[in-house]
Amino acid sequence: MVGFCSDQRHDGDWDNYQCKQYRGKLGTADGLLAVAKVLYWASQGEFTNPRSFIFVAPKGLNSNLLKLINKPASFRSELISKWDGSCAKKIVDNLTIPLAGEVLDAINNFEFSKITYVDVDEILDDSASKPLLFELFGTDPGDYPRGTVPVDVQEHEMVYMNALLGAYNERELGSFTCHQDVFDHSEHGDDLRVHRSRYYEAEGFQKFYRDNTSPETIAEFRRGIRFGIYDTLKAVAKDELARVHATMSQAANLQPSGPLAQYAYIPVKQGLCHHLINDGEITWKGSK
Repeated sequence: MVGFCSDQRHDGDWDNYQCKQYRGKLGTADGLLAVAKVLYWASQGEFTNPRSFIFVAPKGLNSNLLKLINKPASFRSELISKWDGSCAKKIVDNLTIPLAGEVLDAINNFEFSKITYVDVDEILDDSASKPLLFELFGTDPGDYPRGTVPVDVQEHEMVYMNALLGAYNERELGSFTCHQDVFDHSEHGDDLRVHRSRYYEAEGFQKFYRDNTSPETIAEFRRGIRFGIYDTLKAVAKDELARVHATMSQAANLQPSGPLAQYAYIPVKQGLCHHLINDGEITWKGSK
């Protein structure tokens, strides 16, 4: 597996991930041959020497190969001394590759300190593996980090915050010119702060599980919330603020299904209503 570092691809820096499914630990001979093949083809101009060479070995490496990786000069010496027996006839079918000329130059020019490895524990701990583990094995992604509410209202909050401002203004006959006016109100100030907390709780929930499960999982969860509050949104209410409060109560009582159900805490379900407002999927305006 190749990791290109730029649009120059093999003409620029690149990382080589040596990934094979071995029945046991990766042995010294296999490790030497893997490095030899890459350096040989680099010497033939197929690509530059890799910036790094990473063995991906789910069952680990044998002790001797580990020692060589930890002693780069010894790794180079071992590759050179074992070339004829372990590499020369195994790089290209029906061809013996002598250790000379550009092949030897490629070995001498390569920084063997760039050879490393990852084992199965590192693979499983890597956050990038979480979505795949979830998809293949249904691995529990764990609880999400709680959302943090910034002091100032952010640009991405404006849609749902303006919708709430409209609801408060309808109740108070246009008393508020901005969000701060609501924050300063003796009755509605705390209410608006709670709505922001709900929004950011749902924000943290969605970001975490979008990264650690799949976009489809989050989409299905949102769909469940939207259908769960649909009738409440359509019901007659005395004003928009009454509809907001009724919807928050309904959202709190929803029992979502699916893999994220155990982490669907009340603020998450309520906060998702504001995200649905933000995305234009629902509105607080309705029958009166």
